[in-house]
Amino acid sequence: MKSKSTENVATEQSATAKMVAGSAWMTAGTITSRLLGAIYVIPWVTWMGVYSDQANALYAKGYNIYSYLLILASAGIPSAISQMVGDYNGRGQYLTSRRLYRSALYFSLLTGILFAGFMYLGAPWLSQGDANLVPVLRSLAWAVLLIPAMSISRGYLQGYNWMAPSALSQFIEQLLRVIYMLAATFMIMKVAHGHWQAATMQSTFAAFVGAVGSCAVLIYVEWRQRKYLANLSAQSQNDPEISTVKLIRKIVYRSIPFIIIESAIVLFQLFDQYTFKPVMNQIGHFTTLQIDTLYALFAFNTNKIYMIIVSLATAMAVTAIPLLANARARNNLAEIQQQIEKATLLFASIMMPASLGLAAVAQPVYTVFYRYSEAGTTLMAFAAFMSIPYGLYNIGAA
Repeated sequence: MKSKSTENVATEQSATAKMVAGSAWMTAGTITSRLLGAIYVIPWVTWMGVYSDQANALYAKGYNIYSYLLILASAGIPSAISQMVGDYNGRGQYLTSRRLYRSALYFSLLTGILFAGFMYLGAPWLSQGDANLVPVLRSLAWAVLLIPAMSISRGYLQGYNWMAPSALSQFIEQLLRVIYMLAATFMIMKVAHGHWQAATMQSTFAAFVGAVGSCAVLIYVEWRQRKYLANLSAQSQNDPEISTVKLIRKIVYRSIPFIIIESAIVLFQLFDQYTFKPVMNQIGHFTTLQIDTLYALFAFNTNKIYMIIVSLATAMAVTAIPLLANARARNNLAEIQQQIEKATLLFASIMMPASLGLAAVAQPVYTVFYRYSEAGTTLMAFAAFMSIPYGLYNIGAA
């Protein structure tokens, strides 16, 4: 009885250590990625000059459509894979985990091709007649082709609680993306004295460049771990006889909740995007420049900054999913309860102070990233508080 109690304590401590270590890695990777994704704005806005708000609005419009199609292309599979791999590994069915990963890769390559083709060919329709948006959407289509398979690989590694490679791949992806977009913008705007539309298009194409770098990191990690994974597969026990088609159906079924969860916020952003201009035209006489400037304030400028805080909750959620699935596979209700409590406690102790702190320094932060704006400062302070329910949504959904 005593030894069993000691074993339970050891298991709980191990799960806690995994959550803390995993959260640390994912937080480090996510935060550094988000910081890079926000800091680039300072030189980018400077080089865009008077066209910065128009460029931000165009960038936001392209990314909203891209984000939603990317969710559909990935079909929530990365999170589902992380959950299912953790579940199968908890039962010692490592061979099934490997087969699951391969089936998901095939499916993600197919969906990537379909949605990238739709985004590229359907760009004129998706743009609502905005000629500037068409090349931006087509430049982002290349990333849709590659990122679903990349996300599957991340989800697979996270299922083994290997958060470091996933965090590193995130960092490399963002680093290469920022380097490319800043270099392209500088060359177009300052050296060639070109158009801001071309600079914005190259800035969005940078998503594909970053994805290539991330894929290279993940492929290298899997190659390094090939012997370890092969040994686990050799020790696999009680693997069910499931065909590839059934595995894919199971993956899609498991991914449905993740599709709903991940697409909810993006759908609201798309609703804003497609209704903002018609509504503004109905309530007043605004020029296209004024509408684009206001849309940039609402949909892009503050979003870039407060999402750094929200990424803390995202990192915690990603870490919690495989640990919860593993505990559920062993029917350990006490461990499940503890994991939920710890995730909520981490959220409260980190997210709350960070959100309140950002609200307190909204004016200097907004001014550093963009330029002084009373409207921007007000929106920044409001968005800081909005990050609390946004982050809680991510934790609760996980």
